[in-house]
Amino acid sequence: MRCDLIVLHVHEHQAKGQFLEIARGLLESGLLKPSALELEASLDALNPAALEWAKIKRAVNRLSIRDLTAAIIPALHAHRGRVLIAVDDLTAVTPTLVAFWLAILDAAQLLTCASEKKPNVARLWWKLAEIEIPPLAPDHARALALAQAYLTQTGMLVESPLLFIAHVIQQANGNLQALADLLADSAKERVVDKQRIREMRHAARVRYLDFTPVMIVALASVVGARYLAIGTGDTELYVFAGMLAAVVISIRVFLFRGAGKAN
Repeated sequence: MRCDLIVLHVHEHQAKGQFLEIARGLLESGLLKPSALELEASLDALNPAALEWAKIKRAVNRLSIRDLTAAIIPALHAHRGRVLIAVDDLTAVTPTLVAFWLAILDAAQLLTCASEKKPNVARLWWKLAEIEIPPLAPDHARALALAQAYLTQTGMLVESPLLFIAHVIQQANGNLQALADLLADSAKERVVDKQRIREMRHAARVRYLDFTPVMIVALASVVGARYLAIGTGDTELYVFAGMLAAVVISIRVFLFRGAGKAN
């Protein structure tokens, strides 16, 4: 039997909201039955896709973090595949909540970020492998701020804002004008879906190799070889230098033709 990987993305920064998002993700993936969250048992028979979170959120919100964890942990253990829980920020985790997160770690993989590691929750950090993330370069930080501000001010409809921002910054490659071009082109679309995001390209991302020094050295070598052949009377070297000159000139023509089309 094929075992699937379930990925849950937790955006909330507050503890209660984080556990609610985990519960919601497990409900929608079918790993958690509604009755485990003290909802009507009749909902268990429904397709997970048919559950409307807006209608059941209030009832689930009445549960404590302890009750939510009591429902989440068995569901994680019962899954035959793997569950990866990606939490945007765990900086504010408190010693009281460490036990709940450690229980989740025993049943799932956890990927999270924290701006600081508080000593009073060291038990949690000991269970996690640490990866240092260097700060963004100034150009990329400025581009990220501009992209987020543009989305907020224009109200552009984007299917996946995080994917969109990451992709336009990558394509802009630190060039703010390129970023502005990408944002302006995207604003013309009624809805920017994931396929459209992946298709977005900009010349700022394309790297070019300058062959000019290579061509200058090659031409100088050919000319030098021809003069050497004339001076020494070496006919074979003179013929070889002539053939090499023809090859270099031909390559030069094609290179400049391609550069003209690119411009």
